[in-house]
Amino acid sequence: PKSAMLAFDGSATAFKGVELLAGSPVLKGMPIHLVMIGADTSDRWEQLRKAEKMLGDLGADITLAIRAGDVEPTLHAYQEEHDIDILVMGAYGHSRIRQFLVGSTTTTMLKTAKKPLVILR
Repeated sequence: PKSAMLAFDGSATAFKGVELLAGSPVLKGMPIHLVMIGADTSDRWEQLRKAEKMLGDLGADITLAIRAGDVEPTLHAYQEEHDIDILVMGAYGHSRIRQFLVGSTTTTMLKTAKKPLVILR
């Protein structure tokens, strides 16, 4: 892969994923897009900048983005728009009961991904 995108929601788990990636040579020097889905707020930009700083030692060109919309189609659209080779995201962030009742973003992403998807657990 020549580029990567990290689906980032600003949660403690997402920051652990950023920390994991920051300590790995896998993405070193590779362009990385940190993408949040939701409202465009100053708090979210602050979270993205914090994650960007954590990835600083990778020597990567990092792009920050916030997009409105439903998670799955919006992430896939962003990935296609920027021709990003791999998508990295956390796995199953909600309770098993919630997953049963309303489904799981992770499961949907696994079913609909057209490019490699890396799940952090």
